[in-house]
Amino acid sequence: MNAHTFRPDRAHLLAIIIMTGLALMIIAWAPLKLGWILIFPALAVWWVTRAGTRVDDSGIEAVYAFRSNKKIAWEDFRGIGFKGAGAYAELANHTRVTLPGVTFNSLPQLAEASHGRIPDALTAGQEAADNKVVVIRRDGEQILLTKEEFAEYQRQHPEATPE
Repeated sequence: MNAHTFRPDRAHLLAIIIMTGLALMIIAWAPLKLGWILIFPALAVWWVTRAGTRVDDSGIEAVYAFRSNKKIAWEDFRGIGFKGAGAYAELANHTRVTLPGVTFNSLPQLAEASHGRIPDALTAGQEAADNKVVVIRRDGEQILLTKEEFAEYQRQHPEATPE
């Protein structure tokens, strides 16, 4: 069984340390009244260390820090989507399940862990752009051309130079 677990970036812990330092400076003004502020860094540490998404042969399991976990069988899975920095799984009944720790850059690892059930659009796009030429027009518009298309473009626009 080939399982892969995606977790929130551990760099969040550095931000939590900074947040705790700032909280301690604020708390120093009135410790008895403001001590409760330390609950926020503690909750953030809990989230970073607990949340994640596990992908294996049986499906996807979303592990949350503050609510019950969700298990998705591959038969119920219809696709993956991204909104902002977050990822979600689309189910057969058109509901969405948030996938903690999964980002757009996780697509190659998701494709491998799911044995192709989740397509790797990121690598496919990079491979499609290989051996192509980017032409930036004067108005800022960019077009991607094959070398043959670029040769034809140069014949029509002699001022064009490759990027």
